[in-house]
Amino acid sequence: MIEGDGNYTLFYCTNGRRIMVSKTLRDYEKLLGEKHTFFRVHKSYLINLQHVVRYDVKGEDSVWMKNGKIVGVARRRKQEFDLVMRKFQSYRNAITF
Repeated sequence: MIEGDGNYTLFYCTNGRRIMVSKTLRDYEKLLGEKHTFFRVHKSYLINLQHVVRYDVKGEDSVWMKNGKIVGVARRRKQEFDLVMRKFQSYRNAITF
């Protein structure tokens, strides 16, 4: 998960480490773009779809991440996020290991 705070961005790593850098969240949104599994759910959050544990569509419109964080999905991004999550889940279900 990546959290933006003005001109700074905070990365939450899978090992529990947090890294702050002096670039905007928008810079990383452009860098990671559609070719990766990241989606901007809120003005302050860019999440990795591979780390979503649960998505509450009918209740609070929140996403539960593997690191325990709960992130709200902005109303204006909800419809697009629903579509992206459905495509991502279909893709994950189609993969055989």
